[in-house]
Amino acid sequence: MQETGYVVDLKLLSVLINSKIIEKIDHKNINLDVDFMKGKVSSTENLTVGIWNILEPSIKNELNCTLHCVKLYETENNFVEYYG
Repeated sequence: MQETGYVVDLKLLSVLINSKIIEKIDHKNINLDVDFMKGKVSSTENLTVGIWNILEPSIKNELNCTLHCVKLYETENNFVEYYG
């Protein structure tokens, strides 16, 4: 962090999120097409935990930092925050 002034390269984080999450769930039927949601109720809460379970080890191993939180909005007023 001292060398660059930031914790993680946001471009690398964006690439990781797109490849591990967005490509798997964007325009997909969560009940049928999303591998990490098989056998689970497709609630916002379960989806948030599933996203954490995929991102946390990848961020730790590939970006050498720690995931703090996953926040997923269902609507403007309904959202889930998961801290692992």
